[in-house]
Amino acid sequence: MQNFVNRRSIMFKVNQLLLMLAGISVASCYCPLEDIRSTGKCEFFITCINTIRDVSLPPTCLEATNYPVSVHVTLNEAIDRFDNDVDINFLSTITFLKISANWKESSLALLQYTSRLRFLDLAQTCLERLSGSPFYHLSRLMELNLSHNKLTEIKDLFVFENQPNRLKKLSLAYNAIGDVPGYAFEELSSLTELDLSYNIISDLTEEPFYNLTKLAILKLNNNRIKDLNGALNSLRNLKHLYLRGNEIQNIDDSSLKIIEHLETFDVSLNQLEKIKPIMFSRHWNHFGNHSVCKIILSENQISNIPNATSIEISSRYVRNLDKHSVDIFTELDLSANSIEKIEYNAFQSLIRVISLNLAQNRIVEFIVNPDDLACVKFLNLSSNYISHLYFKSFYRMNNLHNLDLSYNRLDFIPDMTFNNNYNLKLVNMTYNEIEKLDGLHITMFHPEGGVLDLSNNGLYELKVPYGEGMRLVTLILRSNNISDCSLVNLQHQTELQYLDVSKNLITWLDKSSVYLPSSLVRLDLTCNNLHRIGPSSFGSLENLQYLYLGHNHLTEIDYGTFEGLSSLRNLDLSYNRITYLDSKFFMDLKSLQTLSVRSNAMQFLDYKSWYYHKNDLQVYVDNNNLTCEWLRNALADFHNGYSRMEPVVLISSGRVNSVEGIPCMVDDSAALTDRSYNTMTDERLLVVTKKILEALEQQTNFLMYFRHVLVDKPKHVKSSQSSA
Repeated sequence: MQNFVNRRSIMFKVNQLLLMLAGISVASCYCPLEDIRSTGKCEFFITCINTIRDVSLPPTCLEATNYPVSVHVTLNEAIDRFDNDVDINFLSTITFLKISANWKESSLALLQYTSRLRFLDLAQTCLERLSGSPFYHLSRLMELNLSHNKLTEIKDLFVFENQPNRLKKLSLAYNAIGDVPGYAFEELSSLTELDLSYNIISDLTEEPFYNLTKLAILKLNNNRIKDLNGALNSLRNLKHLYLRGNEIQNIDDSSLKIIEHLETFDVSLNQLEKIKPIMFSRHWNHFGNHSVCKIILSENQISNIPNATSIEISSRYVRNLDKHSVDIFTELDLSANSIEKIEYNAFQSLIRVISLNLAQNRIVEFIVNPDDLACVKFLNLSSNYISHLYFKSFYRMNNLHNLDLSYNRLDFIPDMTFNNNYNLKLVNMTYNEIEKLDGLHITMFHPEGGVLDLSNNGLYELKVPYGEGMRLVTLILRSNNISDCSLVNLQHQTELQYLDVSKNLITWLDKSSVYLPSSLVRLDLTCNNLHRIGPSSFGSLENLQYLYLGHNHLTEIDYGTFEGLSSLRNLDLSYNRITYLDSKFFMDLKSLQTLSVRSNAMQFLDYKSWYYHKNDLQVYVDNNNLTCEWLRNALADFHNGYSRMEPVVLISSGRVNSVEGIPCMVDDSAALTDRSYNTMTDERLLVVTKKILEALEQQTNFLMYFRHVLVDKPKHVKSSQSSA
């Protein structure tokens, strides 16, 4: 009773608080009651329409409090006028304000009373011009978002009453700003992040960032900048610079002295033709522990990567990382250029390169100093003209995890190429010219297992000898020219679990043509030309759980086809030409739970052998010619517990000729019924009889136990006592 009273008291106080927030004029619905939420002491989330009216805070959250006051207001469909009925005292409590409107010009008069505002979001308000100095009174403002508008001018916009102000983050992205005056950000000395991306800025000669000495992140991507003209050289604390999508043709020391301080240097999608030594140089004193230096030069017009100069090499060793106790790693992206040649010592000035992307270039030979790439984990060489791999380039890459060699001209894998690479997780060699492999020449993959993709090569033969490909877990041979399965010998890959041989030319399988390891869990043979599968073809795959045989030309299943697959759970026979199927052919599949026979034009499925199946079995029968009579009987047997087989479809149908949403054919003939239905009743009787016998056996065992406990045992105890 006491708990009930307490709950009623709490609910009364909550309702009283919400009513106070809603003000005295609930009917006006400027700030509807249902759009007011309180998530803690003096923390409120309020949504208003048109203007902010008829809402106030409870007295406990006004003036001095022992806990912070946080008021988040979202003003939708805002009107650009100041309403005299607005509670000025309430405006002064707002800490977060988001406005959505359709303004062309505004003075934001409302802001002169929001003195405690810390976060202001004016994105997507269609603003073309802000008049006056709308942020003048916002001395506590920390973040300002003016992105996704139509602003063209920002001069005299960022003027504040108090100096220094607290603004840390400013976004002007996605506007139409073309001119940035030298004094535009003069008062924003506390700014740490500035976003000017997606504008039309072309000239920085007035050096508008000279006073932003605390700036750490500067986004100038997607503008029309042709030359930096030293406009960023005063930004000594800048760590992340984004210049993607401009028209820059040259970067040197005079245009960007602070390049050595940068952790992120993105100058992709510009018009650079040469790599200057300064682009790779970094001064590690400006980096924190575990820093990753990202140098992104992709989508330019670079044709050559020259050797590092002696000055760069010497400075690399002078910058002793151990002395500063910091871990620095480098990620270098040179993709989508026109690189034809890479000098041997091209990467010598870089320290601890962990990612190197050279995709989509014109590289014919990849021969580099292996010492410079000893730490690399991700190497992308796809979409080049590489026809040969060299051991001397890879032998020091002991940490290599991901290697992408797709879309090249490789026709074989040379001996010893990857003999020292024991940590490969993913090797992509798709879309090359490899037709025959007598070995992978990869001794061992990563301890967690490796993936090798050889799809789209024209491969017809693959034999992996003992001692190679250890710890290979996934092998993908999709879309090749494999016609004889006996030419794929993988029996020594004892850790292989997933094999994809889909979209090949295999026409038949038998026991003598399958050389696969017993460790296999998934085998995909979809989209081949399979006409026949002989007995015991998969007999050695005792751990196989998923077998995909869809989209082939199978017309029948024979006895023993699935012999040995006692662990198989999922079998896909969809999109074949099987018109009749008997469940007795699946008796070896004791663990089968899902069978798909979709789109076979099947006329009859005899399921009587599944009356005694171990698990419930779902059979997908979409798009076949099964009769409604068969379907009704099959569903009735499942629902009544005679059969463990349940016919299902992926998409239920509302057609007239359907049973429980499963489409079926109306068949007046009794031919199919006579074929097998006459045995169903006997099978059902056997099931019922078996259940009765099991019940009788259970009851008999109980009676025997009862007799032993209550009759025989007391006699035994009494006899023992007499003897004593």
